[in-house]
Amino acid sequence: MIDCEDHFKKIHHFKNNEGRYILPADAFRTPKWDIPALQDKKAELNEVKSLLGKYKLKVWSKHTAYRDPSGFVMKKLAENVQPELLTQAWCKFYEILCQFPVVPQYAMRSGKFSSLHLCEAPGAFVSALNHYLVANHPHVKWRWTANTLNPNYEGNELSQMIPDDRLIRYTLQNWYFGLDFTGDITTYCNHKELVKSFRNDKVDLVTADGSVDCMKDPGEQERHVEFLHFCETLSALAALKTGGTFVLKIFTVFEDTTINLLFLLNCIFQTVSVFKPCTSKSGNSEVYVVSIGFKGFATLSDIWHELISVYESEAFSVHSMFPLAVLPDVFLKDIHRCVDFFMTKQIRTILDNIYFFENKIKAESNRVYWLKTSVAQFYMLFYNPQWIPTNKKLVPNASVGDNWRVHSVQITRGFTSLQTNNLVGCALTREVISIKIGKRIEVVQNSKFIPKENLQKVVSLTGAENTSGLYGLCLKRLDERNNKIINVKEFNMDQYHRFQRDFFYRLCDCLEGSNIIFLNIPFHTHFLLGVLYILLHAFERVYCGQGTIILYESNKERLGNVKAALSLVEKRYGEMAGEENGMFLADVVQIIPPEVFDETCSSLVSFIWNYHNRMFVRSVYGVERM
Repeated sequence: MIDCEDHFKKIHHFKNNEGRYILPADAFRTPKWDIPALQDKKAELNEVKSLLGKYKLKVWSKHTAYRDPSGFVMKKLAENVQPELLTQAWCKFYEILCQFPVVPQYAMRSGKFSSLHLCEAPGAFVSALNHYLVANHPHVKWRWTANTLNPNYEGNELSQMIPDDRLIRYTLQNWYFGLDFTGDITTYCNHKELVKSFRNDKVDLVTADGSVDCMKDPGEQERHVEFLHFCETLSALAALKTGGTFVLKIFTVFEDTTINLLFLLNCIFQTVSVFKPCTSKSGNSEVYVVSIGFKGFATLSDIWHELISVYESEAFSVHSMFPLAVLPDVFLKDIHRCVDFFMTKQIRTILDNIYFFENKIKAESNRVYWLKTSVAQFYMLFYNPQWIPTNKKLVPNASVGDNWRVHSVQITRGFTSLQTNNLVGCALTREVISIKIGKRIEVVQNSKFIPKENLQKVVSLTGAENTSGLYGLCLKRLDERNNKIINVKEFNMDQYHRFQRDFFYRLCDCLEGSNIIFLNIPFHTHFLLGVLYILLHAFERVYCGQGTIILYESNKERLGNVKAALSLVEKRYGEMAGEENGMFLADVVQIIPPEVFDETCSSLVSFIWNYHNRMFVRSVYGVERM
């Protein structure tokens, strides 16, 4: 076996074992500062990174993936251990769990353990922790809560979140999406609500694995994530028990923000270490700060108000948390050692990758293969991950390792007809209605119910000219038959929350026992699909054409239930008219729980997915879009 132990020893321990660092008496009162030597190192690293600009991203990514020493670890785990939701993040956190006493001794003795996981999608840290506890501490009763940007809220930008909800859909009761339903932990009202829920029942472990998209400005990655890391840290400290553990992902340590954050952690935890797991790609800046033995919230009481004021006002870039002058020399020397240790390894990896990209050497290919083989074997020996029974997994009755959201692209000529009970599958009851209030959706940024490439085309529907002769003939005949027609051209989509409300009230005026025809209405938010789901219960059949849905033959008895359900939404809208919420502009964002579409009515999701596919196809059969 090739010597590969060094890949598992990328650790820097801060030298504060005697607790000699003292927290300053105030915070965020000093002008911004920097350390020239660290800024020089930042420039040096960015210069090396800039060498990658000439390579195509796809080709370069394939090359670095091939050279990644941990490249065979996931394959080995899949073959021998079969973890639930196996990802790179799973591998990294399992390393952290094995390298550090993340689960406090007092929790193991008591047999009770609780954790909070911030910025957690898709849930690999939760899955790895469950696997570790089952395999190593089966007697421990574990309670967990997770937070992430809400994949069921269409106002979240797709580029800023992980929409993968394979685990979330089965464990929704464990996920916290905040007061405004976005899941954004940088929004103060969400922090406040989260902390309130843990006020009397704090947790033993907090993890924070957040990041933001820095592709447009990679040289300033640390600046882009600094406020997120600050918010994650304050949320963790407010929720953590005395003696607990905090694991925080950071990147480089060049700026005052990260240096001060590390000093804060060194003052209030017994030990602080920076660790780069073997399964974290060597060419990136990602590292994890593992802080063990929280000294208690009382240690923060003198400056907590000042910290929270910055959180609430988002004025993080105005002042430095602490003056440079109060940071001990021994701590600053530790910072320089930490930076040099990880930066040297990262630069060496990048330069090696460049060299072997330009120079194809057969002997190097053989060396890489045997290194990857050795690292995978060492991972299994060193951490000894064990297989666990299926009934001990987070979701015993389903495979969350599969990408479940697969919809067939079905574009057919003319109309298709379906029995509505084939789409809804169950009776409409009051219990099915679950009205959620959240931040208004100004623009739909993501959707589970429409192909990504069609999402931005939706707004064009209101301005589309319907010139087809067939369309005009059909419209005339439909009017003569006393059908209720709701055309997207009736609405303004400039503010999406307003369109949804106007559409809802327009629909309520159409519930008189007639057929309902929707022309080019996009049902691509949970709110709109929820409305359609409710409506389907009142009709015998549904017809789908190009840009058209027809609800046909209403049932008077079931129509009463539909009206009652929609009246609950109408009542909530009425109540909101008098509400004042200074924290965010509120709206109804969901009326049917997401799990209904994920499980009970997955056929409805496939139906609407295909409807949206057909909506934007004009020329497959030479037919104009209706």
